[in-house]
Amino acid sequence: MSENKKMSRSSFLGVLGVLGTVPLLTAGCKEKKIERVVYKGGNKEAILNNILTRRAIRKYTDQEVAQEMLDTVMRCAIFAPSATNAQPWEVRVIRNQDILTEINERWRKTAAKKDTALARDLEFSVFHHAPVLIVIAGDSKNPKARVDVGIMLQTILLSAHGLGLGTCPIGMLIPPLTLPENRDIIKLLNIPEGYEVMGNVALGYPDESPEAPVRFSDKVKYIV
Repeated sequence: MSENKKMSRSSFLGVLGVLGTVPLLTAGCKEKKIERVVYKGGNKEAILNNILTRRAIRKYTDQEVAQEMLDTVMRCAIFAPSATNAQPWEVRVIRNQDILTEINERWRKTAAKKDTALARDLEFSVFHHAPVLIVIAGDSKNPKARVDVGIMLQTILLSAHGLGLGTCPIGMLIPPLTLPENRDIIKLLNIPEGYEVMGNVALGYPDESPEAPVRFSDKVKYIV
């Protein structure tokens, strides 16, 4: 390959994945020493603060999200844990406005059958007019895939928040994207056979700062 050849954006994550294995490859046959990392001081507070200050954002600016930021979020996403490291997911990061408009219309048609007020509101967007929609499909034959997808989804929410981005999980999109009549959308997104949509995330720059709703600590019980 020519030294002057530029790396395509689509290959960026692949290279990051390879870089992540470099220490293991260069170690040869030597056993790699595993060090436990304990976060202290500012790092620890930043991590806890990120978890406690994340909110679901339902209003976004029209500012475009840079490819490098999306790459970072996806880098974090694929590092989410999964049972037996099966990684039973396929992720699609959608910025194409025509596709986003079509997905919203498919949702509207499905919701209209239930005669919901939101379906009649022509200004409503199921992903709140966010500039990016992340669709996560899971292996339908893997009984643990839904849990794994849920963990990945939360990883996306937290990593995006750490970058100053806003997110909102979109559960209402799951039913429409699993209907047979919308199979053409799944094919358009190049989601393989045997995978079904299990999670969706709206992503963009937040245009609101919502207060945290009440959390019910009495739902946590300690068994001693």
